[in-house]
Amino acid sequence: MDDQKNSAGPEKKTILIIEDSAFQSKLIRRHVQLTTDLPVLEAHTLAEAEAVLQEYSEEIFLALVDLNLEDAPDGQALDLCLKWQVPSMVLTARLDEQVREKCLHQHVVDYFIKGSIADMDPLLAAVERVYKNQSLTALVVDDSHTQRAAVRKLLEVQRLNVLEADSGEAALTVLEEHPEIRLVVTDFHMPGMGGLELVRQARAKRRLDELSIIGLSSAGSGPLTARFLKNGANDFLTKPFENEEFYWRINQSLTTQDLMRTMRDIRQQHE
Repeated sequence: MDDQKNSAGPEKKTILIIEDSAFQSKLIRRHVQLTTDLPVLEAHTLAEAEAVLQEYSEEIFLALVDLNLEDAPDGQALDLCLKWQVPSMVLTARLDEQVREKCLHQHVVDYFIKGSIADMDPLLAAVERVYKNQSLTALVVDDSHTQRAAVRKLLEVQRLNVLEADSGEAALTVLEEHPEIRLVVTDFHMPGMGGLELVRQARAKRRLDELSIIGLSSAGSGPLTARFLKNGANDFLTKPFENEEFYWRINQSLTTQDLMRTMRDIRQQHE
C-alpha cells in the first residue's frame, strides 16, 4: 500500500494567459474575472512568459497558452510552461489530429479552439473545475504499480491530489484514514478483494454526494459495466482508453458530486 499524498502544497490561485492577440487576451481575461475572483497575469510573447514564470510560477495553478505565438509558432510557450511544471490548457486557432496528438502527448489539461464569446463557456467551466480539483483528493486502486502510476499521472494533470492502494482491502483502510477522499478510481481484477466488492463496500459507507467511484477494466464493457454501476460506481471505462475521455468522465463525475452537495446543503438549510 502506498498512501503518500502528492506534494501539491498550498492552494494556488493565479491564472496565466499567454496570448499574442491583445483582443483575445483581453476577452479571456475579462470573462475569467467576471466569473471568478482569481487574479490573472498576461504575457504576449515568449520572453514575457519566461519572465512571468520566473517570478510567479509558485502562484500559478493554470496557464492558458496560445499554441502558436508570433515569436513562438511551434508550441514553444507550451513547452516553457511544462518545463516550469505549470499545468496548461491549449488555445489554438485550428484543431487537427496533429495538434490533438501534440496536446495529448504533452499531457495538457485540455485544449480549446479560440473564437467568439460563445466559446468562453466551456473554457471557463474547465478552468473552474481545475481550480476546485487542487483542493480535492483521489485514490487510485490497482495491484499493478505501473498501472497505478499511469492513472496517478492523469489525475495529477487535472490538479487532483492522489493517494494509492495496491488492493481492495488496502483501499478501504485508506478511505477510513482519509475521509477527505472525494474520488476513487479502481481496477476490476485484483487479488483478494476485487474492484466490484470494493465499490460495494465503499458505497455502503459513503454516499454519492460524498464519493465518486470510477471502475476500470481491460475485460470489456457490457455486463461488467452494468455490474459496476449497480454496485454503486458512478462510471466505468474499458482499458485502454483515451486520456481526454478519462479526463472528461472524472471531471464530470466530480462536477455532478458538487451539484449534489449543493442541493443537500440547500435542503438541510430549509429543514
